[in-house]
Amino acid sequence: MTKKVVNPKFANLKDYKKVLKTIEKTTKCPFCKENFKYHRKPIIKKQKGWFITENTWSYKNTRHHFVIISEEHKEEFKELNFSDFETVSKLANWIIKKYKINGGGILLRFGDSDYTGATVCHLHFHLIVPKINKRMMKAKTVYFPIG
Repeated sequence: MTKKVVNPKFANLKDYKKVLKTIEKTTKCPFCKENFKYHRKPIIKKQKGWFITENTWSYKNTRHHFVIISEEHKEEFKELNFSDFETVSKLANWIIKKYKINGGGILLRFGDSDYTGATVCHLHFHLIVPKINKRMMKAKTVYFPIG
């Protein structure tokens, strides 16, 4: 059995599911450097083996949705080290300053995507900033599924 690199059943948009099914047939990780052609947004910044980009298929109610991706293929939490977290922190702080972000969340899924709900198995952090409901003056809910 071929190891999965994506999991289309968790795609939130029809267009995204179609892209994932195409990737699934290739059996090549879409976040690895040599296959990073499906993502439609430019890389904003690189640092010490990680990079940050806008998410091509953002969740509903997001004002900003960035992904911070390792250049090295990793799928398990235990593969991350202190240097990885330090670099992710620097990229996150840099984008927060650049976009004048007042609040949001940083999320990571790891391991078997059947358990996590991830669409791409390659580890990546999400930095999500919700839209504000101006009438109620509070953040709109962004649904980030796990499982």
